[in-house]
Amino acid sequence: LSCAQLFLQTNNPLKMHEAASGMQWNLPNFMCSITSFTFFSTIYTSSLLLMAVAVVRYVGVAFPITYKLLQKPVYPIVISAVIWLISMGHCSITFIIQHHPSLTSKNSSICYENFTQKQLEVLLPVRLEFFFVVCLIPLIISIFCYVRLILILYSRPRISWMQKRKAIGMALGTLAVFLICVLPYNFSHLLGFFQGKSPEWRYYTLLLVGEILSTSAFSRCMFRINLFFYFQIYIISFLIGLPANLVALYAFSIKIHHSPLPTDILLLNLTVSDLLFLIILPLKMHEAASGMQWNLPNLMCSITSFTFFSTIHTSSLLLMAIAVVRYVGAAFPVIYQHLKKPVYPIIISAVIWLTSMGHCSITFIIQHHPSLSSSDSSMCYENFTEKQLEVLLPLRLEFFFLFCLVPLLITTFCYMRLILILYSRPRISWMQKRKAIGMALGTLAVFLICVGPFNFSFLLGYFQGQSPVWRYYTLLLSTLNTCIDPIIFYFSSSIF
Repeated sequence: LSCAQLFLQTNNPLKMHEAASGMQWNLPNFMCSITSFTFFSTIYTSSLLLMAVAVVRYVGVAFPITYKLLQKPVYPIVISAVIWLISMGHCSITFIIQHHPSLTSKNSSICYENFTQKQLEVLLPVRLEFFFVVCLIPLIISIFCYVRLILILYSRPRISWMQKRKAIGMALGTLAVFLICVLPYNFSHLLGFFQGKSPEWRYYTLLLVGEILSTSAFSRCMFRINLFFYFQIYIISFLIGLPANLVALYAFSIKIHHSPLPTDILLLNLTVSDLLFLIILPLKMHEAASGMQWNLPNLMCSITSFTFFSTIHTSSLLLMAIAVVRYVGAAFPVIYQHLKKPVYPIIISAVIWLTSMGHCSITFIIQHHPSLSSSDSSMCYENFTEKQLEVLLPLRLEFFFLFCLVPLLITTFCYMRLILILYSRPRISWMQKRKAIGMALGTLAVFLICVGPFNFSFLLGYFQGQSPVWRYYTLLLSTLNTCIDPIIFYFSSSIF
């Protein structure tokens, strides 16, 4: 794993040169192929090696006798060799795409981007396989191994709490690598396959992939995102999200006056949530432009944090509610007819807003309660004291379950059942079925890319006893939520 990271780091100067040249590739074309091959093969090797480490640690605890027999160096050497061959064999597609006579493109100004239709016909199915072979399967196996490992350790009273806590930290660290560093990029392969193109935002996810570094406990991903990039993400989200959500607000405002569906009312609330988020975003831009220092009144920090976080959590609950309503509409049409009255989605929306706002009022308590407030006001809602963390960390753990894990599980179940129901009905057109898949994938993208990493920092922070350093960077992904939600509007409502 260390060798994979070193290969990745030695390859970085060429990527730096590419970025400094405005993402134009002005080096020889074969250098692009070598760079891409090394870059991607080390990424995939890392995820497979993390899986192998999880399996070995699980076997060591669950099957100690078998583990003793497998302790000979030859076995991990063979496993490592197989992993390197698998990842390098798959990533040889970079040479095929760029140098095969029937696939080569005349445009060599951009390295391994702007693919032709012929190239995409070959590349997209291979990328779909990448998603399963080097992301989803390793993630599932790693989760299984670490969950079993932790359960076994907790069933043995002689093992100290420190050792158990170390195992939890290791498991969560590995999971953080998969969810934050590996999954967003590989999810672009899955989404790209169904869209029939390479997603435009795919390149940005490589920023997350570039730092899978902690080789001892795999406990963190080191993010090197400068303030200019931070400010840039805010600007992009604001410029794209504001007009898109204003159009959606206008459309839903008209629709609710003429026989609105429950999803229309829920989507209207989701639009309002996104707009509140975007209204407060200029203050976050000002913060980024000031070097992440807060030089506005302290009360403004509390209001900004409250609005910022409550709209994020409101969005995840509303997406869950939309998934449930659509599933009920397909699975239980008779019940759905009784629940179509506007009063029901209005009550659901009100409960969701009260739940998220009630929980996020902790921002005022942490910053203004006499026994908790800190004298350091140079940073907004960061650098917490020990007393503040004693109150904040358990509540953040609840946030993880209430606003992320539970909505994600319910949403996944509802959309899986909805798609299966639609595919069992031959009269429903392929276009409607594809629209349902697009809606499901779009919602899942919001949870896994925008909501998941930020909320996962709550879970990891609780076990580490601190607010993770990288937590603030995950808010960049949450900010992109305002750009993805309009896509869900398109798939979810009859208006568009």
